[in-house]
Amino acid sequence: MQWLPVSAPGTPVPALPACRTVAVLGDAAPGGGAAGAEALVRALAARGTAVTVADAQTADLVVLAHGLLTPGGAAAGHAGAGAPGLSGATAPAPGALPGGIAAGSHTPVPADDEGLARAFADLTALAARPTPPRLLVGLAGASPLGAGLAGLVKTAALEWQAAWLSLTLDAPAPSTVTDAAPLVADALTGGGIAREVRLGARRQVRTRVAGPAAGASRGITPGPWVISGGARGVTATCAVALAQAGASRILLLGRSRLEPEPAVCAGLTDEPALKRALLTAAGPKPDLRAIGRQVASILGQREIRATIHALEQAGAEVRYAPVDVARHAEVASAIAEARTAWGPMRGLIHGAGVLADKRLGEKTAEQFASVLQPKLDGVDALLAACAHDPLEQICFFSSVAAHSGNAGQSDYAAANAVLDALAAAEQARRGPQCHVVSTAWGPWAGGMVTESLARHFTARGIALIPQRDGALALVDELAHGTATQVILGCGLDQMDEPPVERLHISSTRWPLLDGHRIEHAIVMPMTMALDALMGAGREQLGETCELRDLRLVKGVVLGDDGADLDVRVAAGADGALQLSLVHPEGRPAYQALALRADGREARPGAMALPAQDAAGLPDVCRTPYAGALFHGPSFQVIRDITVCNDRQIAARLATAGAMQWPDEWQVDPAALDGALQLLRVWGVARDGRHSLPTSIGRCRVWNAWPAQGEVGCVLECRKDNAFKLTADARFFDLATGAPLVSLDGIVMHVHGS
Repeated sequence: MQWLPVSAPGTPVPALPACRTVAVLGDAAPGGGAAGAEALVRALAARGTAVTVADAQTADLVVLAHGLLTPGGAAAGHAGAGAPGLSGATAPAPGALPGGIAAGSHTPVPADDEGLARAFADLTALAARPTPPRLLVGLAGASPLGAGLAGLVKTAALEWQAAWLSLTLDAPAPSTVTDAAPLVADALTGGGIAREVRLGARRQVRTRVAGPAAGASRGITPGPWVISGGARGVTATCAVALAQAGASRILLLGRSRLEPEPAVCAGLTDEPALKRALLTAAGPKPDLRAIGRQVASILGQREIRATIHALEQAGAEVRYAPVDVARHAEVASAIAEARTAWGPMRGLIHGAGVLADKRLGEKTAEQFASVLQPKLDGVDALLAACAHDPLEQICFFSSVAAHSGNAGQSDYAAANAVLDALAAAEQARRGPQCHVVSTAWGPWAGGMVTESLARHFTARGIALIPQRDGALALVDELAHGTATQVILGCGLDQMDEPPVERLHISSTRWPLLDGHRIEHAIVMPMTMALDALMGAGREQLGETCELRDLRLVKGVVLGDDGADLDVRVAAGADGALQLSLVHPEGRPAYQALALRADGREARPGAMALPAQDAAGLPDVCRTPYAGALFHGPSFQVIRDITVCNDRQIAARLATAGAMQWPDEWQVDPAALDGALQLLRVWGVARDGRHSLPTSIGRCRVWNAWPAQGEVGCVLECRKDNAFKLTADARFFDLATGAPLVSLDGIVMHVHGS
């Protein structure tokens, strides 16, 4: 992940045009959210967008300003040295550090009783709304708290299917929404699709940059290493890989104490056998719950002992300390003992964490705090205990939830987003002699990913990380990486931002769809998908948008209740946009690229239909809907085929208006579908075989489409092989010959005889 300088495109955030009301929460200024909302209304009005102030329970646009600087000048909820952490522990005072490390004991973390907890409480209240906001905006100063607020906002938007925007204001940043209103209004009205924006001397956008860890090899420091959460699960697998790569002294921190097992458990390896043995030993009135907890404890301790053994087999000297990683004193004591035996710490991995998955509105404040504590109090305790150690490698285990949100994990997303920000701050504090990285993991095969979660990720096309592969990826990142924030996982392009819009496609909304049945099932026409994606592209790029490489991934078959499709927009290469229509569970249906059309391209000249050759027309061209085409009356747009030969087919086509379709289209999906029908007819005329469309290489609009009547269409066709037809289609005004639309590279594949 990198912050890259990107100029504002000058187009609005996609959800803004649908917003009519605004509310502000979390503003610490006198007058609170009402004053900030009024200021934002004025700033938006000055930029041509009219909204009014409303209550947060009804507003379309809700700004969460919990991450702004307070009037006193300190980051809201930001604990400095000497300030209490989440569990009430106090960080040591600043002091000089060896090796040129900057002053200050460590990078502090936010306190739980401030910004994040208040933002969580406000989002919990919003979850009770009968309808969710259309657009959530997180507003924060450049601090770990601000990053945590972004994690909360992303998850809330994902759970509510709302759009979101995270704005980070660099120092010196405004301390109130009233002061920040012009910046917020500029971002809303001119920021385009960017979701994470940093505003300062230069506008920056947070961007994923794909690639391997490609820096010069620094190897793995022998240590000593301290690893929280490293005795069990995926962190233990990583610890073993680290030892195999050269880590020779490892202190493991875990919650469980190692105790002797009851003699009756000797030689028993599975959970049912252990339960039976303990039940028998307990006598006539066993405490079933207590025995269940005892079995879990025994299995957990066995896993810890197995990890220690594996580390020793890899050549490492190992110490294990049972501590609560969120308690500063316990962590400091364990590390001090290891330091006495081995010398100062050289490596640190913070892998401890817990889950308490529930959606906003169901999750309690106690559950929220329970997830933040091991992550944030834990990292605070570790950094404080190692503040004077000459650390060479530091790694925080974060999660992709911090970058994309994840339903039910508002706390986990917030906590890990804070870790990401802390990594950057700690890297800046320690300088080049220490490599600090926060690894945002995708879902692992094992660990905290249960069977039900695994099925959820698989359904979304996201592969689970094999434990050995993930551990080796971590070693590679520590040895060769240069970034302070990385995402590691498989198929994470599916874990995308919330959609800019949700479409409901049904024959109830559009009875005309009954005319597009394939084998008795109503199927969404490709040209309707093209029209929807053209609309998404125009929202960002304006009327000069053109589509490229429209591809059918999986056809959309409408059930009795129709189908929902999410419109997704992401930044692509060279200024292009990646557009997609995606089923709510994550399965893509259509994909395309959008870009601004090249104004220097020569416009096509005036056109006319080729001279009619009725005598030479194949019979299928005289009555195309009698056998070649499956289309019902609402899609029968071909009025008259004038030419059909070995390279060309041409016809007059009815417009959507002439077919009495609703007037809500970007171009004209009825007439565009007519071009696909013509190519199918041309294929049937050639060899009697039927075909269906699979892709369109380019859609360029040249002039406004006539609302009524007919248009001309000429296709230049070819048969690439026995199963593939291609064509370029030109639409034009029959009265003037003016070009209307070009569809280049239409591809259809034969599906039967």
